[in-house]
Amino acid sequence: MKTPHQYLLLSAPPEKENKFRKLKVKHGSTFAFHGSSIENWHSILRRGLLNASGTNLQVNGKAHGDGIYLSPRAETSFGYCKFRSDPQPVTQKSNDTSNGNRFLSSSNVLCIALCEVVKKDLRKNGDIWVQPVEDSVVTRFFFVYSGSIVYDAHGCYTESPEFIQEVERAMNVHL
Repeated sequence: MKTPHQYLLLSAPPEKENKFRKLKVKHGSTFAFHGSSIENWHSILRRGLLNASGTNLQVNGKAHGDGIYLSPRAETSFGYCKFRSDPQPVTQKSNDTSNGNRFLSSSNVLCIALCEVVKKDLRKNGDIWVQPVEDSVVTRFFFVYSGSIVYDAHGCYTESPEFIQEVERAMNVHL
């Protein structure tokens, strides 16, 4: 992922992390990306991803059924990280960190997560994956893109052995 703003998250909220680890031992896990608008990330990082299907929190459709939508390809998930419709170039002022709020001072912020997903109940429909069980998805990496940058998502494919090896290496180094 080509951004200097990369964060490794080794645990979800404690209760969710405990449930996830038990499910992972029993059913195995894989990795997938999740994209969402900037205004959703505070809640996602505090509470974890929720199955918002059929609730007032649902933002996109549910063509592949109820659940948390993910993708093995970063470029697919980037499509759900809505920039403003009239992106403004980042100015020096928007990079000012004096208020302690560097990223949110920019009108163009894009965030994406790499999640670990329990394989049981995971429905794969090409590059769209749906996990209906909330406790079966935890965020492991969080990537922030600031400004009108061009991101290169090619090669960020979670079913590639090289990609999986790099992710596991990063996680093991920090355990």
